[in-house]
Amino acid sequence: MNETNCDKASREHTIIMVLGITALALLMLVSIAGAAQSTNVWFHKGSELMSSEKYNEAIKAYDKAIEINPLNWNAWYAKGLALDNLNKSEEAIKAYGKAIKINPHNSSIDWYNKENTLSNLGNSDEAIKASYKAIEIDPHDSSSWYNKGNSLFNLNKYEEAIKAYDKAIEISPQKSKAWNNKGNALFNLNKYDEAIEGYDKAIEINPQDSDAWYNKEKALKELGNNDEAIKAYGKAI
Repeated sequence: MNETNCDKASREHTIIMVLGITALALLMLVSIAGAAQSTNVWFHKGSELMSSEKYNEAIKAYDKAIEINPLNWNAWYAKGLALDNLNKSEEAIKAYGKAIKINPHNSSIDWYNKENTLSNLGNSDEAIKASYKAIEIDPHDSSSWYNKGNSLFNLNKYEEAIKAYDKAIEISPQKSKAWNNKGNALFNLNKYDEAIEGYDKAIEINPQDSDAWYNKEKALKELGNNDEAIKAYGKAI
């Protein structure tokens, strides 16, 4: 059966449409690939500037990466770090918040940094909330447990702080700061002997930890052991 002119024209029209759609799709893929390459170039430029401690310039590079791809989690996170290094804590928290919004189920590091920044601002209540989120995503992150302990300590919740420090120590037994801060929490509960055990453990891990030596000196004085306190003070100096 011969093909009618109408059928032939329809088939040619369909072929042209398919070719057009294919060409458009290819152009879109090329455009997306180009954008991805551009955002990566700006991100890596920002990282190089960060390593040179040129934080203001790094932020500009990260902003370019974000302008091209607003969903670039790495750029938002790195921008937060750069802002933190400039002590622009409020802006850093917003950047970490953006990173968390983009990647809410795998952002323990964002919550950790947000928690740290909130703690530095003295906002211990919000810092604890952030620590819960970080721990929920990665319960084996000793730093999040440690920061949670610090936030609880700042709220004078020493018993709870000790539990958080114990979790940090359980995960990372060589975390000397967790041992030292556990000692501080015990000191504030008037448990001086146990506090000294914490300080001694911190000193065993890091003999150059002047804070632990100084804290041990204070605990020894509370116990009336002035001779040993003088030795510890000498070590601290």
